[in-house]
Amino acid sequence: MLAELIAGQRPRLLAHLVRRFGLAHLALAEDAVQQACLRALDHWPREGQPTNAAGWLLRVAEHWAIDQLRAARPLQAWDDLPAEQTEAFAAAPTASARFAGELDDDELALLFAACHPAVPPASQVALALRSLTALPLDTLADALLTTEAGLAQRLARARQALAGVSLTVPTGPELPARCEAVLATLLVMFGEGMKTSGRQGDRQAGEAHAQALCWEAIRLARAVAAHPRTASGEADALAALLLLHGARLSGRLDEAGDIVPLPGQARDRWDAGMIRMGLAHLQASQGTPAERGSGPATSHAPLLTRYHVLAGIAAEHALAPTPARTHWPRIVAGYVLLLRLDPSPAPRLGHAIALAEAGEPAQALALLQAWLPQGPAALRPHALAAMARAHERLGDTAQALARLSEAIACVRHPADARMLQARARTLAASAE
Repeated sequence: MLAELIAGQRPRLLAHLVRRFGLAHLALAEDAVQQACLRALDHWPREGQPTNAAGWLLRVAEHWAIDQLRAARPLQAWDDLPAEQTEAFAAAPTASARFAGELDDDELALLFAACHPAVPPASQVALALRSLTALPLDTLADALLTTEAGLAQRLARARQALAGVSLTVPTGPELPARCEAVLATLLVMFGEGMKTSGRQGDRQAGEAHAQALCWEAIRLARAVAAHPRTASGEADALAALLLLHGARLSGRLDEAGDIVPLPGQARDRWDAGMIRMGLAHLQASQGTPAERGSGPATSHAPLLTRYHVLAGIAAEHALAPTPARTHWPRIVAGYVLLLRLDPSPAPRLGHAIALAEAGEPAQALALLQAWLPQGPAALRPHALAAMARAHERLGDTAQALARLSEAIACVRHPADARMLQARARTLAASAE
């Protein structure tokens, strides 16, 4: 299906165009990709899908962009894309070829280029996400815990700030300074893929798109951790975090395509290889630069970041043989440490959820009641569901069902509503 092809190839299409025309023409590149997709929808049903569909899309997008530039600047010559480049376009870069030079990966180059220091870090993340994922503004706004209008203004200001800047793919010593925004972008990108899983109307196409986001975020995080200019404990910790969560994707949906909450997932469906790989990255993240092969020896302890703590929490879930044997006190301790590094709304919510599971539902409920009036709207259904769990642990089924009803009323996606409704039915039946 065209939707599946675009989900997998769009970042590479956009990256090729941005590398060709420059990040200053990002909006043009986005429009060119859209035009190519519309052309495919018109031609392919009548003429059949070409053998090299990705190369076809790239040629159409490239030619449309050149036409726009010629119309704007008729005296400037623009060469057509070499045929051999479009023929090779559909093939993914091999592991041995990747990073042969500085950022020898178009998607990673686009990501680092979008995280330009001329704009604030939050705007770097927003611009990079918009470039890499093409997710709708309302979806991105939820992911970034802001409003759609606020995100649109942030993107507009970022593009204005970059309008007069000479934008090139950063190299060498320019890369480390952009790593913080790059890693933050990949975390949000992966999280949005996880949230999108199970929410699409077309299950097959929806899962392809959701998993494409997750796998690409994992690939790029591991690439950042492997590159000699960007390798760090923080990058390894993010790679560990994404791998440990990604291992659960295979058990996240039931046969009907509905979301299965973590406690109900069949753990033998989790990807054991990804868990081992995630744990290896987590171990590597705790070494010194010299031990990772990325810098000179040092006597200082490696820097602890929020990615280290989040990966440690994910490891506790991944290693627990059953939900009942999850070591919740260690997870609570992890969140206490995380809140010192990042006291934002999401970690505060996670801390309260962990407290309820660790046997402190009254304390969790007090924290959630204080959190709710000021927490972002995108997290409100999660907070209400957490309050329901705390009431359930306290033996107050009526209040638990009331909170679940509130959560169902304000949740945005039908798949999430079905998951909460199933939980409510189970809770009601247990009370009879």
